[in-house]
Amino acid sequence: MTVAPSAVLYIAGTGRSGSTLLARLLGAYRGFLPVGELRYLWDRGLAENHLCGCRVPFRSCPFWSEVLTRAFGGVSEAERLDVPRLAKAVDRIRHVPELTVAGLRTPGFRRAFADYADVLGRLYASILEVAPGSVVVDSSKDPSYAFVLDAVAGVDASFVHLVRDSRAVAHSWTRRRPRPEIHWTTEHMHQRPAVRSGYKWNQHQLLVEVLRLTRPRFALLRYEDLVDDAEASVARLAALASGSQPPALLEAGEAPFLHNISGNPIRFDGPAPVLADDEWRQALGRRDRRAVTLVTAPLLLRYGYLRPR
Repeated sequence: MTVAPSAVLYIAGTGRSGSTLLARLLGAYRGFLPVGELRYLWDRGLAENHLCGCRVPFRSCPFWSEVLTRAFGGVSEAERLDVPRLAKAVDRIRHVPELTVAGLRTPGFRRAFADYADVLGRLYASILEVAPGSVVVDSSKDPSYAFVLDAVAGVDASFVHLVRDSRAVAHSWTRRRPRPEIHWTTEHMHQRPAVRSGYKWNQHQLLVEVLRLTRPRFALLRYEDLVDDAEASVARLAALASGSQPPALLEAGEAPFLHNISGNPIRFDGPAPVLADDEWRQALGRRDRRAVTLVTAPLLLRYGYLRPR
C-alpha cells in the first residue's frame, strides 16, 4: 500500500525574522501543528533536553515520547540512529547542488541522504499520527534543510519565504536575551555582530530564492506585512498548505498545539496582540545601520525596503 507523503509547511529564511510568531499564528487554524525548529530535535531535544513548548523537558514530554516510539521504537532507539552524523553529511549549504540535482550525488552522499530521508519521513508521519492535525508547520528556517525536505519522497512540502528588514534582523542578533528552554542554568541567545548578520541575511535570502525557482507551492511574506495584516497573511499561507481554502480557525476554548522545539522565547507566552517590533529604528547604531544597509542594499531594494521617501 502506498502511503501518502506528510504535508509540511516550511518557514524558510534567516533567524530573527519572526518565524516563531508566524508559526504560532498558523497554529490557530484547525489541523496545523507548529512543531518549532524540527531540524534541531536530536541536538536540542534528545541530547540537551531543552524544554518543549508545553514547558516539560523534551525527553519527558508525553507527545514527543509517543512520536519517537511510533517512528523508531522509543526514545533510546531514536538516539541510536545517530542523526546528527547523517545531518552533517547531507544538511549543509555546500550540499545544495547535490540536493537539487540527483545526478551530482556521489555513492556516499546517496547512502547518507537515503538514511536521513527515511528518518525524516518517519518522523513527520508519526507527528501527524499522534496529533490531530493534517499539516506540520516547521519553522527551522535554514535554507539547506529546506532543500533536504524538498528532496524527501515522504514529505509533501509547501514553502513560505519569510523576509524581514536586514537592519531589524541585525539589531535582533545583537540583543542579549535569556533562553528559558535551557531550564537547568541561565544561558542567553547567541549574539552576532551586525555586519556579519547582514552577510548571513544575504546568503539565506539568495538560497531561498533558488529554491523558489522550482517550487509551485511557494509564497513570499514580509514580516512587516505579517504584523500589519496578520489575518490576511496567515489565511493565504494556510490555503497554500492545505491546497484549497484555509481551514477553520480553532474555536474559543480549544487548546492550541504547544509541543514546539526551539525558537524564540515568545513560544512560551500565551496569546498576545500582534505588534511590530521596530526597536531597531532607534536602537541600532548609525555606523552599524549604514554598514548593514550597504551590504544588503540589492536585496533590500528587491523586497521593497529601499523606497524613495
